[in-house]
Amino acid sequence: MARIPEELVNSIRSQADIVDVVSDYVTLRRSGKNYMGLCPFHDEKTPSFSVNPERQIFHCFGCGKGGSVFTFLMEHENVTFVEAVHHIARRLHITIPETQGEREAGSEAESLARVTRFAARFFHDRLLNSDRESVVRQYAERRGLSEETIKSFGLGYAPDSWNDLLSAAREKGIGADWLVKAGLAKTGEQRTYDAFRKRLIFPIQAPSGRVVGFGGRALSDEDQPKYLNSPESPIYRKSQVLYGLYQARDALRRQGQALVVEGYMDLLGLHEQGIQGVVALCGTALTREQARLLARYGQQAYLVYDSDQAGVRATWRAIEPLVESGLWTRIVRLPEDYDPDSYVREHGPEGFMKLVEQADSLADFMGYHANLQAAGDRDEVFRTLAGLIRKTTNLVHREMYREEAERRFPALQGLLASELRHPTGPGGPGGSSTVGRDRHAPSAAPARDGDERVERDLVQLMLSDRTIAELVEGQLEPQDFKYPLYRRIVEQCLAGLGGENAYDLSGLIDTIGDEEAARVITELINTSDSGVHLEQRARDHIVRIKQKRLKESMARLMEQIKQMETGGRSSELNDAMATYMELKQQEKVLLRSARGD
Repeated sequence: MARIPEELVNSIRSQADIVDVVSDYVTLRRSGKNYMGLCPFHDEKTPSFSVNPERQIFHCFGCGKGGSVFTFLMEHENVTFVEAVHHIARRLHITIPETQGEREAGSEAESLARVTRFAARFFHDRLLNSDRESVVRQYAERRGLSEETIKSFGLGYAPDSWNDLLSAAREKGIGADWLVKAGLAKTGEQRTYDAFRKRLIFPIQAPSGRVVGFGGRALSDEDQPKYLNSPESPIYRKSQVLYGLYQARDALRRQGQALVVEGYMDLLGLHEQGIQGVVALCGTALTREQARLLARYGQQAYLVYDSDQAGVRATWRAIEPLVESGLWTRIVRLPEDYDPDSYVREHGPEGFMKLVEQADSLADFMGYHANLQAAGDRDEVFRTLAGLIRKTTNLVHREMYREEAERRFPALQGLLASELRHPTGPGGPGGSSTVGRDRHAPSAAPARDGDERVERDLVQLMLSDRTIAELVEGQLEPQDFKYPLYRRIVEQCLAGLGGENAYDLSGLIDTIGDEEAARVITELINTSDSGVHLEQRARDHIVRIKQKRLKESMARLMEQIKQMETGGRSSELNDAMATYMELKQQEKVLLRSARGD
């Protein structure tokens, strides 16, 4: 934070809209004064993630994470506070001056993000400025890639050169070692050279739009491998990213469904035909993390993989994570020898969407691809299907999957219902069920003694109303709070009262430098009520805290008096007794004032 002027940070924070930023990652729906959605930080099926637009904070009641708009980006994008501030500044078109020294002091993640951003611009410019007769332009034309698609997805071109990117990076002060760390260059026995050469480049973007990695498609059959992908890095985890999600976010929310394809060109081919809400894998099998990511944006998923044996096998593997994530899952069966791109080019968007409308259920897909004549294979299909249905935590989906399975396989009637009522595992329905309940959700609130409840409630009132914070400032000192956690929060609250500015609680979260305190602040703000007599409740709490401190002081003094009496220290005894009586009088005055006497 010291590297960006505090007043500039405050200005950026005040102009940011946390709902707008979080909506890049989570589908939010209005719930009273807040917005709710599925938490992006842990696996859940029932929304417990709350965003408070008035206070510009978020809090998850499932895993406990909370904070400001900057905290959200730091947690989700694995970036530093400074990079989170830069990210929001770019959204707001605010320029933050940056010196060479500041660039060198950045974290590894910041530096890698800077490198990938530079490389994406470099590749994209090379494609836009290439001749119409160039190999990359001819390839793009053959594949039907329009200028609009090239620009929307930031497609690029890696020239047929060993050091074109390295040389351009060097001119910008980016060392070869950073290109190697980002997977954009490789080091051999004698030299370092560009990793991507003579390829169409697909920038891979996080949901925020940040470029985290790259895919490269060879432009001729002689160049192998056909596809080359960036290795993983501190900012790129293939299992947690979906290609095209950044461009598809709005369509996914609007349609409530996603088409999942295997490859970059499949996605781009569908996009060219006006089909939206499509995401693609990044060279890996579909993972649970990717399925959970999709579930934040919609309710249904359609798998549209190639029709060859490899595509069928990949489809089998992809079904389970989608079903587990709570997505209503369907499988689009393409005719033999087709992939999504080739089919939509030949049959048009109407023909393709007709296949989507006729998509197979889980039971239909398994029945089509399994040998049901062999008893062993049939039993295996039944067990697999029952296991899949059991894994969904959506009770409505479970019943619908069961009905479809029994229609497709009449022999399963009764048997499947019994399986689902009495699962073999300990966690399914019929046993100690966790269905419909987030396994990360907290149990009942921890028991707190009376003193802690008073301090916690008073801190909550301070966070809800500046005038109450000012009241506490005039009546108590931070050291009057017995519990260190609440004492730290009170200290920061009182420090934030200086000047005539708004009571900036999101700024408080950013400056407190204590993860537990930040979590408690967001929890208290999101659970505060707008009831009546808030100030009187605060005064009652203040009286109880003052009385508690007076009683503690009197108890300590009485112990000293006893020691003086047994030790014959009569000269000190009179002064101690006078002090004790003074404390008793203070308690009486305090209680009379509380009663309004």
